[in-house]
Parts: sequence; C-alpha cells; structure tokens
Amino acid sequence: MAAPVQPASLPNRLGVIAMVVVWAAVLARTLSFAGAGEWPGYLAGFAAFLVILLVVVLRRPVSDPLVHLAFVVQVAIVLVLLTVDPQRDFVTVLFVLMCYEAAVAFPALPRTIWVAALVALMGGSLVLELGLVRGLALGLIPMAAGVVLSTYVVVTRELGAERAASERMVADLRAAHERLQAYSGQADELAAIEQRARVARDLEQSVTRTLGSALEASAAARELLSEPAQAGPQLERLQELTTQALAQMRRVITELRPSQG
Repeated sequence: MAAPVQPASLPNRLGVIAMVVVWAAVLARTLSFAGAGEWPGYLAGFAAFLVILLVVVLRRPVSDPLVHLAFVVQVAIVLVLLTVDPQRDFVTVLFVLMCYEAAVAFPALPRTIWVAALVALMGGSLVLELGLVRGLALGLIPMAAGVVLSTYVVVTRELGAERAASERMVADLRAAHERLQAYSGQADELAAIEQRARVARDLEQSVTRTLGSALEASAAARELLSEPAQAGPQLERLQELTTQALAQMRRVITELRPSQG
C-alpha cells in the first residue's frame, strides 16, 4: 500500500507572528509613500491579503482547489498593488510571505510548483515594470529570500518529523527492553521451578530406596531379636540407613530453599 501524502505541518506561533510583522512593515512603508487618496485601496488590498494568508496557514490544509484559488487571488492582489506604482518594489515582499505560506500549506510537488511560480513572479513583474537591469537588481533579494524561507520551513518540518520518529523508536526500544526483562524474569522463574521439580523427583527416588532398605533392615532385626549377636549388625545397618535418609532430606530442603538476594 502506498504511503499517504502527509499534510503540511501547522506553523508555530513565532512563524505566524513573524509573517504578520513583515506584512505590517510592508504596509507601513507602502503607506508612507502613498498619498492620502491611495490609502483606502492599499489598506483593502493588504487586509484581504493578510486574511487569506492567515486562513490558509492556520487551517492546516492539504492541497485542494480552494487553497490553489486562494493563492491565485493573493497573487492578483500583489500584482494590482504593484501596478499602482511600480517604484514601490517592496510590495513584492508579499510574494516572500506567500513562499512561506506555500511551504506550510502544500505537500512536496504543489509546494515546489508554487514556490517556483512565486519566485518567477517576483522577478518577472519587476522586470516588466522597471526594465531588465533594474528589475533584476531589485528582485534578486526577495527571490532569494523566498527560496531560502520556503526551504527553511520544509527542512524544519522534516527535522521535526525525524525527531518524532526517533522518539517513537526510542519508546519502542524501551518497551521491547522492558518486555525482554519481563520474559527473562519469567524464564528464570521457570528454570527455578524445573530445578525444584527435578530435585523433588531425585528426593522421592532416593528417600524411597533408603526407607525401603531401612524397612527391610528393621524387619530382619526384629526376627533376630532372639539372637542378639546377629541382630546387632542389622540394627547398625538400620541406623546407618536412617542417618542417610535424614542427610538426603536436609540436602533437598537446602536446594529447595529460595535463594537470598
């Protein structure tokens, strides 16, 4: 089964704040060069751009037609703002924010296509409005910034995914180690049980033989009680067998006793 496409990662709070700060800086600089009559148009355009950017970034979308449509609308807004006065080339910084937005919003292939298109729009729009030399001179910095920023977002996301995978692997290894320890303890316990069972069998056989011999010796001694000279060796044999059985019992009890520590 093919691996599912991973959705874009949700940007952290610092990234969102940084985008808003850059947007506000571009707006402030644009308004500082604009006349009072141009302010409503610029404010409306910048506000629409920011609203779309935040909606796209914060809703954590996977590639879908509505997100692509939102990007098209943003591109149109930036181009309109740029055509009002081509000398205000800093408006193209909004394309840099869109590179960040694309890196957050799209998986690999759509992200690459959009970043390349945005970088081309930065340079192409300035070249068309200001000429080849001046357009490229003013566009190279934001073009490079867009590529670097989107790459940084992607690399950061991949590092985060690898770190999460490493943490999961460590957790799995720790759980496996704990299971192995539990299995080892069970194996030791089973080995001890088997050892005690073996010792119990040996005890049964050994003591049974010894006690059997003792019973035979006691029976023979009882028959020879009328002849003390002949009964003596049988009684000594009985005492020896009884002592031997007692020693065997003590040995087995010692082996069956649980080990300390």
